[in-house]
Amino acid sequence: MKLILDGLDLADAVATVSRATSARTINPILEGIKLTAKGGELTLSATDLEVYTKKTIRADIKQDGEVIVPGRLFADYVKKLEKSQITITSDGATVVINHGDNVCNFQCLMIEEYPDIVTLKAKPHFSIKSEALKDLIAKTTFSASADDARPVLKGVLCEIEGEKITAVALDGFRLSRVTKTIANHKEDLKVIIPARSLDEVRKLLADDNGEINIVIENKFFQINIGNTTFASRLIDGEYINYKQIIPASFMADVVTECAGFEEAVSRAGLLVRSDRINLVTLKVADKTILITSTNEIGKINERVPASLTGKDMTISFNAKYLFDVLRNTSTDFIKLSFSGELSPCVITSAKEGDFLFLVLPIRMN
Repeated sequence: MKLILDGLDLADAVATVSRATSARTINPILEGIKLTAKGGELTLSATDLEVYTKKTIRADIKQDGEVIVPGRLFADYVKKLEKSQITITSDGATVVINHGDNVCNFQCLMIEEYPDIVTLKAKPHFSIKSEALKDLIAKTTFSASADDARPVLKGVLCEIEGEKITAVALDGFRLSRVTKTIANHKEDLKVIIPARSLDEVRKLLADDNGEINIVIENKFFQINIGNTTFASRLIDGEYINYKQIIPASFMADVVTECAGFEEAVSRAGLLVRSDRINLVTLKVADKTILITSTNEIGKINERVPASLTGKDMTISFNAKYLFDVLRNTSTDFIKLSFSGELSPCVITSAKEGDFLFLVLPIRMN
């Protein structure tokens, strides 16, 4: 194999695919990045057997070939060559990188041991605007669980029905639900996509609002964005009946300006951020929400204007869980709905919105 290419193009491509390599594995081959030189293009591929990423860039191919390079070392090295023109050669056992008068070489990994990169060939199941997909991911994945004991909760439930997709994530302490419009819908279905995979998708999405095609097939989902293909295994299992968790009626509704409330919760949370439960208490009255945090170091009181319908309420939350919700609301005014001091708080837009968040309170002795 022999090729010449721009260092910036290579560094960008390696940064994209290297996130799919496995850093913790008993199989060293999964730490590698596959380089395939053919027909005027270099294709870089990586997988940890859960996610699969492939990116193609232009290159001056002098000799076709295919090798597996040590992923982390290769990524760290080429990141420092963004301003260089690079020549890569390999005999299959060693890869040699020349830039100017400088040269380095790495031992290649065994290409015969490398797994196939998943590429789905079915037609897209549906399409969605890039901005809508970004927003859906931002509003859900932070609520997914990190606990291996309940694998389905490490994913985001996606219910595709008609021209809508509803995404839900929960971890036992909070819940996120978002609904977006889709197009070119093929059939209704429910799938659980790993939250980690969706976070990777978000990094790949461009700043424009182009149409993103989603392929779902054989327990995988896949997106193609420009010259990058990303695929991920779906999570098997039955998701929790989240609809039973959301209260049907409320004792109090309070409307407040989101940015001011978020800033107040953030400041109150500073005092308790190292505490185990990050406790902040809300006292909701007719025209104000009093946010209080206290410990042996001191006490913080923050007040924000609010409009209350229903009875006064005193309720406590983990400040981090509340803040995570508020920073992802993307609306000017929010409505907090309470059905009791020991019941979940439901947060929605004060006007029409496409999201619903639920946060469990902390029981006070």
